[in-house]
Amino acid sequence: MKRIACLVLFAPILTQSGLAAETPALSPDVFDAIVGDDWSGELTYLNYGEPVKDFTIPAELDVERVEQGLKMAYIYPDEPHQNSTVTARISKDGSKLMGAPVTVNAMQASGAHEIRTEYACEDMGKAAACEMIYLLSSNEVVMRKMVTYEGETEAFRRNVYVFTR
Repeated sequence: MKRIACLVLFAPILTQSGLAAETPALSPDVFDAIVGDDWSGELTYLNYGEPVKDFTIPAELDVERVEQGLKMAYIYPDEPHQNSTVTARISKDGSKLMGAPVTVNAMQASGAHEIRTEYACEDMGKAAACEMIYLLSSNEVVMRKMVTYEGETEAFRRNVYVFTR
């Protein structure tokens, strides 16, 4: 009886912490809702130089499906020399996105699909852990990069893209 009571009490904690179950595999179908060239919004980023403060610039996003993922073209109307294209592929087993382990793959109550990845990175010349948080729906795309410096516990937002259509 004590074992059952402990299992009932701790099962939600184990499930939420990821100890009880693995993250569900990511499928390329999750990107279907965001394919298109009609996204507009902005990029807000924490400036690397002085002054260290947030800057926001207009941005557009074109999304195209490719094998095992998608190709995203980032367009900056006021800074076209910064335009770039990124191909985001999912590993064959669905455990990684762009080479980074997927830590969250879940549908939110809002209807947005949440994907999180974590990886070792460097920021401002310091070793860090980076977390990418993606919220994807048919009318909004949010991509947020969080950084935690090695030896610290507080994460900060390095940048966030918010697009709507």
